Amino acid sequence: MYGFSVVLSAETASFRDPGGQLYHATLPLPPVSTIVGIAGAALGLPFQQSWEFFQANNVNLGVKDITRSWRGTLPGKGLDLWKYQKIVTNEVRSDILKREFLFRPVYRLFYSCKDRETLEHLRQAFISPAWALSLGTSDDIARLEEVSQTETIEEVSGGSVELSLSLIPGDQSDNYSFDWEVIRTTPIRTSLELPMVKQLPVSFVFGPNGERKGCKFRPFTFLSGIQRLKKPCPAYSFGIDIVPLISIA
Repeated sequence: MYGFSVVLSAETASFRDPGGQLYHATLPLPPVSTIVGIAGAALGLPFQQSWEFFQANNVNLGVKDITRSWRGTLPGKGLDLWKYQKIVTNEVRSDILKREFLFRPVYRLFYSCKDRETLEHLRQAFISPAWALSLGTSDDIARLEEVSQTETIEEVSGGSVELSLSLIPGDQSDNYSFDWEVIRTTPIRTSLELPMVKQLPVSFVFGPNGERKGCKFRPFTFLSGIQRLKKPCPAYSFGIDIVPLISIA
């Protein structure tokens, strides 16, 4: 298996929970669809073609929040008000919604494939993206910080428990513990929160005009930096980074 990684930063990012309506809470990490969409923007492909490219070539993906190591602090969070137009029967009305956003996050995206030529094609697209890259909405323009070399990656024998700040497949809500050593060395008051588990789309039905609707969902778990797994999960080594990989094929 071959793989490479990409580092993206932004002033703001927002990854809407698909279940949100008037309150758009943000996920802490870009979900599968966003990671595929970012690659599609680099390739110059609309979302449907990008999704089909990942499926046809069995390109795996992963993501890790590296804001603390990159900026020296965790990303902040804010709340924005958006005004929008909605259709009610035969009338168009204005309304507002609340949208959470992350402030100055940095993510490392991981892509892997058994075919090196296919993966190198994707890597070259990131070096010179066809379209602007964004972390969420079109307003959340991303800065391309780094594109690694393509390298051979290895599966971690026995899996790993050190997968916090990563997108982890499955519901891990009963497979975690708090890292008390990290909590003891944290110089400020720390809130102990439960892992976030969300049902996110991993397959879509596409309409004739490019619209899409999720038709298959899987649970994914987001662990904070003070949580760790009790039982290991499958993961791959990208140099010093250990990350789970996800396939949509």
